[in-house]
Amino acid sequence: MSLGEAKGGISRSLSLFLWVVTAAVLVAAAFLAGAGLARRWMLPAIALPVEPPSATQAPTQTPAAWLAPGTATESTLSGEGTDEWRFRGQAGQSATIEMWFHPGAGSSVEAELAVYLIGPDGNVLASETGSVFLTPYLNWPQLPTDGQYHVRVVPTSSAPGLYSLLLTLSEPSVSSTPGAPLSQQPRPTVATDPDIAFTPGMFQWPTTRRAISGWIFHDPGNPGHIGLDIAAAMWDPIVAAADGIVVFADWGGGYGNLVIVEHQDGWLTYYAHFSEIVVEVGQEVRQGEILGGAGTTGYSTGPHLHFEIRYQGRPVDPHIHLP
Repeated sequence: MSLGEAKGGISRSLSLFLWVVTAAVLVAAAFLAGAGLARRWMLPAIALPVEPPSATQAPTQTPAAWLAPGTATESTLSGEGTDEWRFRGQAGQSATIEMWFHPGAGSSVEAELAVYLIGPDGNVLASETGSVFLTPYLNWPQLPTDGQYHVRVVPTSSAPGLYSLLLTLSEPSVSSTPGAPLSQQPRPTVATDPDIAFTPGMFQWPTTRRAISGWIFHDPGNPGHIGLDIAAAMWDPIVAAADGIVVFADWGGGYGNLVIVEHQDGWLTYYAHFSEIVVEVGQEVRQGEILGGAGTTGYSTGPHLHFEIRYQGRPVDPHIHLP
C-alpha cells in the first residue's frame, strides 16, 4: 500500500468516527431537550392538588332492603356475603328480631353467624351469635330515638344458605322515663306467635315422656332455642307427632341425627339427637310410627329429644300445639 493510500484510509476512518460522535451528541442533546420540555409540561400538573371525588362521583351502593314488621322475610346468604336490612323505628318501641334456618332446604347445618342491631347513629345497640341449631334472637326493650335502624347478618363459619328473619315492633311505651336506665323502663308487650289455622288434636307427643329436661321454646336462659327439650333415655322410641312425609333424615350439625317430617297445610316437625334413624327421605309415616331411637348426638349434654313444630317454616311453641 502506498503512503497516499494509507493517509486516505486514515482520513476516511477519522471522518467516520467524527460523524458517529456528532450523531451521538445530537441524539443526546435532543433527548435532554425533550426531557426538559417534558418536565416543564408535567411538573405543574403533578403539583396540582388532588380533589376528593364529589358525591356524584362516589361509587353508589345498593340500599339495604326494608323489613316489614310482622312479616317474615327470606334470604340466601353465602359464606362470603353480608346481608343488610333496614326499618324505621320510634323511640320507646321494643324491637325483636327472630331468625331461623331451613336444614334440608338450602341451609348448611354447620353454619354460624352474627347478627347486629344498629341505631340511626351507626352504633351497635345489640349483637348475637348463633347457628342453624341455636338461632340468633335479639330483643331491644326500648329504641332510643326515632329514625332508620339497620340489621346486619354476617356469616362467621360456613354458609348459612336459606334463612328467614322476622322483625316485631311494639307500640311506643307512653310511660317510659326519659334518661332512665333501660332496665328500669317498662317493657312493651310483643306478640310472638303468628296467626295460624290450627286443628286441635293434630299433634301428639313424640314420646311417652312429658318431662322437660332442658330448655323450652325461647327459654329466658337461651332465647334462641326454638323447641322443647323432652326428657328421654337412650334408645327410647321417638314417634311421628302427626301423619306426614319424611323430608330430611341425616346428620344435622348441632341437631345431631335429625328427622324432619312435613305435614299438611304447611306444618313441619323436627326431631333431633337420635342415636339411630330408622326412616328415610320420601317415606310416608303415620302418627305414632317410630322414627328412631333417642340419643345424645350433636349439640347435646345427655340423652333427650329436641322437638320443634314449624308453621310455614316459622318455629312455634310446641307446648301450645301438644295435648
